[in-house]
Amino acid sequence: MRDGQGLEVANADADALAALDALREDWLADRRCDRFPAIADRHHDCPMLSLMAANLALSSHSQGGRSLGARYLVRAKAMALQAGARERAWLAATEAWLAGERDRCLALHEKMIAEWPDDLLAGKLGLQHALNLGDAEAQLRLAERLLAAHPGHPPVLGMHAFALGECKRPDEAEDKARHALARAPHEPSACRALSHCLVASGRLVEAEAFLRPLIDGWPEGRQHLARLLIDMDRPDEALVLFDQMRRASGDDAEDTVNAVALLARVELHGVDVGARWQDVARPLDQRLHDHFVPLLDLHYLYGLARAAKAGVTEMLASLEDRAEQARPFEREAWADGAVPMAHGLAAHARGDAAEAAPLLGQAMPHLRTLGGSSDQRALFGAIHLDALIKSGWNDAALKILQVDAQERPGVPAIQRALADLYRKLGRAEQALAADYQAEQLVRQYASA
Repeated sequence: MRDGQGLEVANADADALAALDALREDWLADRRCDRFPAIADRHHDCPMLSLMAANLALSSHSQGGRSLGARYLVRAKAMALQAGARERAWLAATEAWLAGERDRCLALHEKMIAEWPDDLLAGKLGLQHALNLGDAEAQLRLAERLLAAHPGHPPVLGMHAFALGECKRPDEAEDKARHALARAPHEPSACRALSHCLVASGRLVEAEAFLRPLIDGWPEGRQHLARLLIDMDRPDEALVLFDQMRRASGDDAEDTVNAVALLARVELHGVDVGARWQDVARPLDQRLHDHFVPLLDLHYLYGLARAAKAGVTEMLASLEDRAEQARPFEREAWADGAVPMAHGLAAHARGDAAEAAPLLGQAMPHLRTLGGSSDQRALFGAIHLDALIKSGWNDAALKILQVDAQERPGVPAIQRALADLYRKLGRAEQALAADYQAEQLVRQYASA
């Protein structure tokens, strides 16, 4: 039988096909897929259901998800003789993911899309693997193959837009995102891409007008709006949104990373966040030894450190062990990037900017390999900059701020930081100009 994309599915009845079609639509829309495992459990003879359940479990990036994914994979392998060519390809990719061979897993997804371009779940998950490896070029290759087969499909347009943005092609990214949103106003990848494009081009007022109506229809809307409000010198409003998000969120990897990132950005803006770190860090003792994606681990570690939890030392040691065991394709990410970054983040979290600055600086050339989007990784750059300023590395901080001012022209805090550094360096005229620019931006946002 064939699913809604016209793809053959071995040993599937109408109920199994309906479940696969629903899973595809939910996963593409970033909706929760909580009901799918129970359906897969009812169909022990359909290998694709077990394979999708395994990938769904592994995508949680948790020890529990890994164990559950392994069980589903065992079930799928037991049905290998009944599987078709596409199921066997999924089986190989899933085995690679479970084994930690993320580079091979990505390559297998690229092959799947080349042979079965209608398999949108293979494309979506392949893009996620590329994102977790920090491989923007692979994201774009996958998205372009999907686009060739599905030129008007909103999720594909959105994925293409996001990949273009990661490849520093903002004009094309904005165009594709707007095309996707004209067809599906809450398409998640397009929402992310357009939000990033508007902020990067200094159109913060337009970005707020775009994001406000989306906060109830797009799960990430509040996160992106809160991030924007910090840039617009409105961190108190961002904290209100943060509290709303925490009431509605869980302890999964995505919610935890978003919470850590947002609290850190509010603090970098000079605002006291009260006891919120204790709430965010509450489940992090269970993640000391996860080590699925470096970017995730580093967020967990910073949350633990800001809450002054005892697990920081254990997690640092565990990260060092993980780096020693790294395969060649991931050695740069773990050994050159994650380990010095982790020690630098821990030092910054306890207020030791002088120790943090060189450690974070050591990791910065390897930032891309940590995984995640450029916007997610920018948090580490912001913490590095804060450490440089606080420890008196004025010339190094100035170079970074001057680039930031070009790349994010609408952010008053960047202009104020520039003004402060110019004054320290005796460049009074440039300090006055930066102060004036900051004041103009604040007035613009206050009157919008």
